[in-house]
Amino acid sequence: MLKVAVVLFDGVEELDFAGPLEVLGQAGDVFTVGPSREVRARHGLTVRPDFTFADAPRPDVLVVPGGPVTRENPASLFETVAYVRRVAPFARKVLSVCTGAFILAMAGQLHQRTVTTHFQRRRLLADSFPDVHVAYRRVVMDGKFISTAGVSAGLDGALQLLFRLKGLEVARRVANQIEYPWHVDDVMDAEPYTFWEEGNRAIGW
Repeated sequence: MLKVAVVLFDGVEELDFAGPLEVLGQAGDVFTVGPSREVRARHGLTVRPDFTFADAPRPDVLVVPGGPVTRENPASLFETVAYVRRVAPFARKVLSVCTGAFILAMAGQLHQRTVTTHFQRRRLLADSFPDVHVAYRRVVMDGKFISTAGVSAGLDGALQLLFRLKGLEVARRVANQIEYPWHVDDVMDAEPYTFWEEGNRAIGW
């Protein structure tokens, strides 16, 4: 059975991790992992990860949610970035939600990759990591990496990931169960020439 690790840290956005956790529970053994046995999410929810970064099993699928994570506050994310840097290269699939893309970039996993993030942070991501191509899309796939725009878009990314792991029928059934209007074709499959477009001011959803 696939092992799916959902990364937690202080300040993590609740829906960023809870939405994909709900969806990917259909894909395999889902567990949470964090820097300590207790983290406080962005809006005050206290969560107790199943494992710490030190004792977690190596995952087949890695989910990196967002929160107040930019290159301006790397010290508070040191352990999280170090964990992602250690396990992401061995994961079959990696899903980032919202500003989780910053964590992947800090961990050196997005060199010459095309990704998306929250629409208010796309410019910052592009400026902070010139080797990362930032797209104005809700969901972007580039190799084993799937990235999404903000918060609710994590559901779309998780369903795309479930589609790749378990097939379209399973993904559609889960979308129906959670009463989510998923559009399977609303995804960008990145090409090497996809770059940030300065003039495109639309969110692109």
